[in-house]
Amino acid sequence: MSIKLHSPSGQTRTNKILVAAKLAHLQLELVDTQSNDKNTQTQFPFGKLPVLETKEGNLFESNAILRYIARHSQGLYGKTPYQQGLVDQWLDVTINELETDVITAAIQVLGQIPAIPSQFKTSLAQITYALTIVDTQLGKTKFISGDSLTIADIALAQVVTFAFTLLFGEAERSKFQHLLKWLNEVNSLPEWRAEFGRPRFPKTAFALNEVAQEKEKKEKKQEQPKQNEQHEKPKQKEQPKQKEQPKQTEQPKQQPKQEEEDDAPKKKEANPLDLLPPSTFNIDDYKRIFFAEKDIQKNIDTLFATIDLNGWSLWLVRYNKSENEGKQLILTNNLMKGFINQRLDQNFRKYAFAIHGVYGDEPNLQLRGAWLWRGTEVPKEWKDHVAYDYHQFIKVDVNNAAQKQLFVDYWIKQEEDVSEVEGLKARSLMYFR
Repeated sequence: MSIKLHSPSGQTRTNKILVAAKLAHLQLELVDTQSNDKNTQTQFPFGKLPVLETKEGNLFESNAILRYIARHSQGLYGKTPYQQGLVDQWLDVTINELETDVITAAIQVLGQIPAIPSQFKTSLAQITYALTIVDTQLGKTKFISGDSLTIADIALAQVVTFAFTLLFGEAERSKFQHLLKWLNEVNSLPEWRAEFGRPRFPKTAFALNEVAQEKEKKEKKQEQPKQNEQHEKPKQKEQPKQKEQPKQTEQPKQQPKQEEEDDAPKKKEANPLDLLPPSTFNIDDYKRIFFAEKDIQKNIDTLFATIDLNGWSLWLVRYNKSENEGKQLILTNNLMKGFINQRLDQNFRKYAFAIHGVYGDEPNLQLRGAWLWRGTEVPKEWKDHVAYDYHQFIKVDVNNAAQKQLFVDYWIKQEEDVSEVEGLKARSLMYFR
């Protein structure tokens, strides 16, 4: 039985596990799984991902999985009980002293929750304090727990990279010289680059996406007692009338019937892609071949040799950006990831595979890529996308040499800052798998 990692593809916690597995030379099969899948809720404790499926049983919690992988390596968990204690120590520091505050601050910058400036300031101060301690430690040792790389470095680098991408500008980062030297070394590992890509740090920190007006909240709290007083008086007057009216006693008898009708189980609508005729092409098999085969040219040859164009289709997808978009690489990269990893229905991964990226140069960057998906038309998942109307979809005719070659170029030219497609340099690439 192969070891399987059940987790959403592209998630940072997934990536750190894949990095550790590569360093440990442990073969993992990534099973793209979403937390809202019914199987996730029933099969795995707490419905949490990632989950590592082994022949002995399942493991959840990303750091527990890291430890499991490290125990199959030569040194990723330290070589003595004391060194292992240091690894555990810094894993705990990463979670307890850094990650919580980084997430709290980041989701406010990204606008995922209304920003609370006082809370954001407190989190940023805690992050800075923790990074100062980490920087001091890295002034004493090459890696966080000693002179060799361990899973503590991988876990810490994941959180620090995320923090430096959103919360710290160049001036703030420059205060942590030992930390920057260490981070550059970890970020430069081939195993790291294979999963995370090259980090993109901004010159200035991102401002809060939404400004929370705490004064308004306080005013609302002050107004609540007055509103409550106004509501209390009519309630006292209406109470006797409620007892005298017989009609109101009939309503509770009718309401349960309505609720029963509302609660009646509704049939889940079948995905139109599941209703298509059977196909000889298996997307999961191709994905495994794609990532196992190092020769990228063989990958594309395999694709054209096995694809069933009656049940699948190839597409070039381009985003028609506005005048204010595509100015800065880091913002454009975040825009792309938001479109693909958040706005696009993640269940579509079962039916598709793509190489999508940011191409060109500032201030005229472009979002585009090559896609393979089930069916021969643009699917519902894309049509439901919030930015569907701003995307151009070009169906590839494999008998058209120019179109086919353009698809091939996007598919095989994957070296960031080196490869060029349509005269535009590939700056940041991602897989939709």
